[in-house]
Amino acid sequence: MVENPLIPDDSWDRWPRIPIDTSEESDFAEIDRVAGFAATSWALNSRDGVLATGMSLVQAIDGAVHEALLHLLEIGFIDIDTERLHAADGYPMNRES
Repeated sequence: MVENPLIPDDSWDRWPRIPIDTSEESDFAEIDRVAGFAATSWALNSRDGVLATGMSLVQAIDGAVHEALLHLLEIGFIDIDTERLHAADGYPMNRES
């Protein structure tokens, strides 16, 4: 298991990142496929999904991410580190910041 990097002292400081293997054979790639399938299934087949409701692109993205994360949490593939979640004053909102 990889140790989480320290949370920055200042909310504007850059967050250290954990290197992730994204190759086709990695654990990440397997979880990405499961999440992607859950999100796509919701978007195309659900009564509250994109095709059934005609939602905007922003709503579709938010809904797909919501469905994928919820699915991964429900089947126990990911956990929420609540201590870390509540320890920070703010969070980077994209991978580039």
